[in-house]
Amino acid sequence: MPDAPAIATEDPMFLGREEESLFARDDNDVLVRRDKETRDRFKDLVTIVIDGYSIEVPRAVPKTDALGNPLRDTDGGLIPRTTTIHDAAAQLVALGIWTDEELKTRIPVLCHQRHVTPVAVCRMCSVQISSMKRGKLTPGRKLVPACQHRVETNMVVTTRAGVDGYNPEAKATADMKAVERFAADVNGSVKLLAEFLLADHCHPDLGTAKRYDDELGTVILSLGVDRVRKRLERPADLPSRNAAGAPEEHLDEFDPLVPPSSKPRRFTLPLAPDVHEPERAGTATAHQAWEDWNAKVHDGYPYSSRTVVVDHDKCILCDRCVRACSEVKPFKVIGHTGKGYGTRISFDLDSVMGESNCVQCGECMTSCPTGALSLRRRVQPRAWADSPTQIPVNPNTAFPADSGFLTADEMQKVWLRYDSPTRGARVVFPFQAVPYSYLKWNEGAVRKWEIAPGERKLLCDEGQYGSTAFLLQGTGTFEIYSRLAGPAAKPGFFARLLGRSAKTDSGYGPLVRIATGDELVLGEMTCLTHRPRTATVVAVAERDNPSLTLTRDEHGRTSATLNRNNPGPVVVYEVTRNMLDMMLRSASARDDLQEMYTFRAIQACVTGGDLFKPLNAEQRERAIMLLLTEGAEFRRVEAGDGIVAEGDPASDFYLVRLGTVRVFTTIGGREQVIRLLSAGDHFGEGALLSDRPGMRSASVAALDPVELVRVPGPVFRKLCETFPSVREGLAGAPRPAVAGLTQTPTPGVLSEYVRQGLYQGQRLLVLDLTSCTRCDECTRACADSHDGNARLLREGLRFGDFLVATSCRSCHKPYCMEGCPVDAIHRRGQHLEVVIENHCIGCGLCERNCPYGSIHMVARTQPNPDAAAIPGGNPHVTAARRAVNCDLCNGGEPFCVQACPHIAAHRTTGPDLLDEVLSRLNRPVA
Repeated sequence: MPDAPAIATEDPMFLGREEESLFARDDNDVLVRRDKETRDRFKDLVTIVIDGYSIEVPRAVPKTDALGNPLRDTDGGLIPRTTTIHDAAAQLVALGIWTDEELKTRIPVLCHQRHVTPVAVCRMCSVQISSMKRGKLTPGRKLVPACQHRVETNMVVTTRAGVDGYNPEAKATADMKAVERFAADVNGSVKLLAEFLLADHCHPDLGTAKRYDDELGTVILSLGVDRVRKRLERPADLPSRNAAGAPEEHLDEFDPLVPPSSKPRRFTLPLAPDVHEPERAGTATAHQAWEDWNAKVHDGYPYSSRTVVVDHDKCILCDRCVRACSEVKPFKVIGHTGKGYGTRISFDLDSVMGESNCVQCGECMTSCPTGALSLRRRVQPRAWADSPTQIPVNPNTAFPADSGFLTADEMQKVWLRYDSPTRGARVVFPFQAVPYSYLKWNEGAVRKWEIAPGERKLLCDEGQYGSTAFLLQGTGTFEIYSRLAGPAAKPGFFARLLGRSAKTDSGYGPLVRIATGDELVLGEMTCLTHRPRTATVVAVAERDNPSLTLTRDEHGRTSATLNRNNPGPVVVYEVTRNMLDMMLRSASARDDLQEMYTFRAIQACVTGGDLFKPLNAEQRERAIMLLLTEGAEFRRVEAGDGIVAEGDPASDFYLVRLGTVRVFTTIGGREQVIRLLSAGDHFGEGALLSDRPGMRSASVAALDPVELVRVPGPVFRKLCETFPSVREGLAGAPRPAVAGLTQTPTPGVLSEYVRQGLYQGQRLLVLDLTSCTRCDECTRACADSHDGNARLLREGLRFGDFLVATSCRSCHKPYCMEGCPVDAIHRRGQHLEVVIENHCIGCGLCERNCPYGSIHMVARTQPNPDAAAIPGGNPHVTAARRAVNCDLCNGGEPFCVQACPHIAAHRTTGPDLLDEVLSRLNRPVA
């Protein structure tokens, strides 16, 4: 038997034994066992050194969702996850030691995103780790992925930055020759990986417009890889992974490396041309451009859908789309298929994306780093009722000029001057971290307003539902009025601070305060809570309003300079709710918005809470300042989580800012609901008002996502001493079990009321079973008035003598609005009905979110009649299906109620229904 050929270990493509092993081993050749993280490691701090920079981090951190919200287990405890080297490096960015761009240069990533589970498949983030052995710094025998490798005590990490990027203050004590050698190893490995990817996955882009950020190209450029060595070049006769079938002559040579040899799969696209201005040279009309674009996608990329172009040749199998579909969104449609060269992502059991169970939510597209999943069409948002401009569907079509809507490129350049209470004045780029593909998909979701010097503009009106927020560039003043604030007696703290006297603008109510342009955002609360606006906001541009100029220093740091000698307009950016949600995925933007939201949440609790009604405007402002300065804490609680437990020592007082909580006791192992508390209510005062704080006499838990203001016991007592009327209000008449209820329910009835979620309903459809004959006239009337698609089902749970039909309840907390990727579902004006716009993409997320089964997905059978009446509108369908729900007959008397011949159908609120049931139960039997 001939000897095996010797392996040239100096070959840069050589793979060591450990790289071929099935199991990971440490430097002592011991199998690595990953213990499950526990919550006690949140406080177990370790110190590591990255390129000479020392950073202290905990061994574990709370696991979060895509919006940064901590995830909890069934017991309400935080779910821990391992702290990785990349997490520690990100802390250096958070501390201002590195910039975000510097982190990307030192530790480039392709497969990793901070809000999903790391898988370390691309290995672009490889680093060298070393440890002290016998007083000497000893390197590990292999490189490790920074996105997945856990931090350990006294770990020393070297990235590809080498000597040039090493901490200058630590160079004197470090072995710089070893650092240079380690960095060379990292660079050699990472550049080779980049060369492999460049050889096989970098292909010319499709279309005439930029539709995504090419992260692979950016990483390759930053690594300086500009060529592929001869032996790594892709063979010219390799078939495309996009081919639905392979030529017969290749089967023997490449089988099983080629994709499945089935017939090319075609599908009918429910897309039609958009009527707009000609958009590019050489094409006569937008109609022809749209036809050409779809023909190109149809012929060359058969796995595509109506929203996403699927290009398997660009896919690097980073798994981002797989995790986005299963972790960020709950659909679990995307997986892998094939092997070898033919390995690719797949939809369901290797279906065409458009024929699979994919709901076209776009999450995979916004996650893709290479353009393998890219945009096919814009979404056409219709949040702007006052504008006739229709956004063109074709992403290659020029954007409407002078429309006030921003393009994706313009959105990325938006900057705001923000004077943070904790971090000082700085410049914020709110959309820079939002994926370009998402911005391109939602072009038209951001609108720019310029208020000229000497002019005023009404931004929003109190009491109306809205789905937009306002980002402030940094100048101007914003007058905030509230009719709920009562008569204005004296100038308040904020008015005195700004030198303004209290006044009332016609129809707006008293002037509550004056916000400045450097407060970053206004109107965000209605987007995040889905509740009516709590104030009227008027933007004011004084005649001498200074202009703003963006400047950069020699280190690339930005700052905004006020030019008082050159008056300029007040600039406001109005953004839709879905764009605000995407902004919150950035840790920096999330911290900025949370900072402002916390202050305003505490302010809203005092301004709108029943407890503080006896106070005048000046006293309320003093109460706000007392709570803010003395340690009141804003807190979010997820549905089902406990807040206080029966028998625990009483230490805090709570104000309910948003949501509903239940107060209950446990007797004989069974819960008995005593009371429901909602926005404006409070609890926890009983045991704190006594001379000696006692024990909790009942438990309190959240029924839906709740926002609270926690007031520590000493602060609560100081508040009562400062404002005696508050203490008197707490000692007043007992509160009813349910707000607005005139009778006392039994624990059994109240528990059933809570179990069925009836407390949420503002317009429940109930059928009185004592008079209903099951004629089904209500269902027929609903179907006849809604294109044959009934918005109700005459079935549901029974409460007393009533059947609670399956129809939209107009909930206080509309779960259906959570996470809509195109902001197609919201409320308008002062109406309770939930409106689903015609630009709905049919993703079905609202149907999944609704806990009462009130939303249905129906096929589109006719063009959009509303768009036909708009100049430039596209009357043809752009999605195969859409969501429908009860629209309360657009504010009129519902047809289902009118059609009932026995007056058995009623629209009512949850408390009114409970009151009627209790009246019948208490009615004496004849």
